Amino acid sequence: MYEIAEVDGIQNREALEAFNALDPYFPPLQDRHFTNGYWWLAFDGDGNEVAFAGMVPFLPLARVGYFKRCYVLPAHKGHGLQLRLMCARVVKARQLNFSHLVSECLSSNEASANNFRRAGFVQTFPEQPWAKDSIYWLKEL
Repeated sequence: MYEIAEVDGIQNREALEAFNALDPYFPPLQDRHFTNGYWWLAFDGDGNEVAFAGMVPFLPLARVGYFKRCYVLPAHKGHGLQLRLMCARVVKARQLNFSHLVSECLSSNEASANNFRRAGFVQTFPEQPWAKDSIYWLKEL
């Protein structure tokens, strides 16, 4: 019913920025995210964009990837899209020879926390937390 496709960040910038703007928690994306990141869109059976996700290098750590964003339109939640987008990013991270993946989600976002667990992430506690009211995640590849 849904198709997940890796897309070029520069060519799809408008769509990615539009999805990013739907979540008030997400700060605006920067130019470097489109040129140095990896992006996915999910499409419904009619070819409409219904979700997006990104992954960027977690600099300065060269072999660590960061799950930059993920957003699923409300009408399409509950179909496993977030987990499928996580799995697509894990596959790409392995292709890039990343050693680890990191991310976070709001502590109140139980659905996202459960998806991180399903995708094999473990909760971690960074020395210098970078997000407010968040649970931090780590996956060794």
